[in-house]
Amino acid sequence: MGHPSAAGAETEPNPSLLRKFLKISLIVALALVGLVITVVAVRPELMIFHPLTGLDHTPDERGWAYERVEIATEDGETLVAWYLPAQSVPPLATSGVGVVLYCHGNAGNIGGRLPAIEGLLALGQAVLIFDYRGFGESTGRPTVAGTRLDVQAAWAWLLTKGYTHDRIVVWGRSIGGAIAIDQAARASAAGSPPAALVVEGSFTSTVELGRELHPLLPVGLFAGRIDYPSRELIGQVDAPILIAHATDDTLIGFEHGQALHEASGTSFALVELSGGHNGGSLTQPEFHTRVAAVLAAAFGQR
Repeated sequence: MGHPSAAGAETEPNPSLLRKFLKISLIVALALVGLVITVVAVRPELMIFHPLTGLDHTPDERGWAYERVEIATEDGETLVAWYLPAQSVPPLATSGVGVVLYCHGNAGNIGGRLPAIEGLLALGQAVLIFDYRGFGESTGRPTVAGTRLDVQAAWAWLLTKGYTHDRIVVWGRSIGGAIAIDQAARASAAGSPPAALVVEGSFTSTVELGRELHPLLPVGLFAGRIDYPSRELIGQVDAPILIAHATDDTLIGFEHGQALHEASGTSFALVELSGGHNGGSLTQPEFHTRVAAVLAAAFGQR
């Protein structure tokens, strides 16, 4: 009778080994958490930007007339951009021709935005689409402060091209929406607001979104370096505003679009898209009438 119990005792886990395993696991977990927090503290922009270098596609593939331009920023970086002149008649005779300053979303670069460019050209507008620093063939490393200099440099380039501020439509998608709002607000404060502001699938604040996506990270500690306070800024934009958001967006919830729409005070209804965060877009033909109405209001009132 003693032998079976002895054999059974041999199969029981060794308490000291189990404690040692748990202790090591805890140390490793804490070390990983510490590493993540350290990296975030040193470079909090890593939580935001996901650049892709190089360009896999260009407008040459579509046979569009365009100019590859290099734009110098105030702090010495070089941005690569494409300028495409208007290539069709505006959909509304009252809208006239302006230029869309397009701020693209986070992942990838301008090489992946040919479908968006096609939709913008179909609206009868010229387009300037640029890569933020660290994206595509642009130099540097992306930061929130850096993107403010980037969009300002792109805006200034359009002015040298002969466009007045009231012929520039600032259009942004996702994080580009926050960059567009920031630029439109600063231009408005300077007394030179854009013709219009168009925002797709963007957020109320980087910090608010960060807390939703990374609840275990102390996002608020880095607010000064990572925040785009879009909810606060959009009400300062002195121009017609059109906001669109997908009701089934699982990355940036629809409530962000609703909050931005409310804060903007715009008279244009919130456009409900579908297809998740990367699906529906105002550049699709079914929404051109909605955009054309904003362009008509923008160019007609100046």
